Amino acid sequence: MGFHRFPFGRTGMISIPVSFLLAALFLGLLLSVPFWRGVPVGARICFAALLVFLCLEAVLVGVRFAFGVFDFLPLQRILPIWIAPLAYLSFLALSEPLAGLKAPGAILFGLAITASGLVLLPLPLPGLMDAVIGLSVLFCSFLLARHWLRGPDELSQIPVRLTGHWHQIEAAALATMIATLIVDTAIAFLFARSEEHAAAWLVSLATLSLIAALTGFLIWLNLGSTVGQRTHHHPASKEAADAIMEKVRAILVEQGLFRDTGLTATRLARRVGVPDRDLSRAINTGKGQSVSQFVNQLRVEEAARLLISTDDPATQIMENAGFLTRSNFYREFQKHYGMPPGDYRKKMRDAG
Repeated sequence: MGFHRFPFGRTGMISIPVSFLLAALFLGLLLSVPFWRGVPVGARICFAALLVFLCLEAVLVGVRFAFGVFDFLPLQRILPIWIAPLAYLSFLALSEPLAGLKAPGAILFGLAITASGLVLLPLPLPGLMDAVIGLSVLFCSFLLARHWLRGPDELSQIPVRLTGHWHQIEAAALATMIATLIVDTAIAFLFARSEEHAAAWLVSLATLSLIAALTGFLIWLNLGSTVGQRTHHHPASKEAADAIMEKVRAILVEQGLFRDTGLTATRLARRVGVPDRDLSRAINTGKGQSVSQFVNQLRVEEAARLLISTDDPATQIMENAGFLTRSNFYREFQKHYGMPPGDYRKKMRDAG
């Protein structure tokens, strides 16, 4: 974050309370994490860690510039390198079980450790810290944008009623990361031109804007949730939901559309002839699942059938059942049957 780079007191600007106010907002969110109903434990752990880092960063900014304490400067410099990966992993945890975060977490944290080492090394390279932080935010913004573009149905680890809500939060987080990258780049440019006064105004404006935007977004999100709870009535009757489910089954099972690796909730809704929301609601009402969970269940069941009835290798069965990646196939199969595909095939054949 750009607002940690210089002592505002030297520019005559009132900015120290802003850092502590920002820390207070992050602390409030942190204290609310245990009460996030419907959010899995893994995601809450990731979000809690993210908020701890954000709160600590804001506090260190205030301590440094309000009291002139520079003892924690190395920690303050490397914290932003870890914030962006934690933001991505937090939202990824809404799509993946805790075990599924091990591989991407190891890669991102490995990169963060390397980047932190570069920042802390006494290398005579001007702008190194700005470049490292910028690349970290840019890379994680790309990952988060790719995840967000998959739509709310990608958030398969939370109840369907919450997917739209969290998809909006993810969009806000992505916008904040991009805005932070732009502001940091502008501040680095101003410092390179020795225009510290202009940089000071930009940092103060960016920090105040972040506080205002975060406060406004939380108010809007809370009001929207409250209004939705009071006014939202399922317009479709159970009969209508059952009719949609019949069409879904006919298209997915009878026509074999579930085998299409490029199938999305939007494409399925168009084939059924209903809006995305009605499709999600019908499947949630009829099966208690999201669209992706329902489709993956059909794929897993087909894979199980092929494992028993054919001698095809697991990779070929994976493709025939509609899975795009090996990791997703093994994860979903393990979730439904409690064992890997190879063990399932051996067990069923031994039993037969």
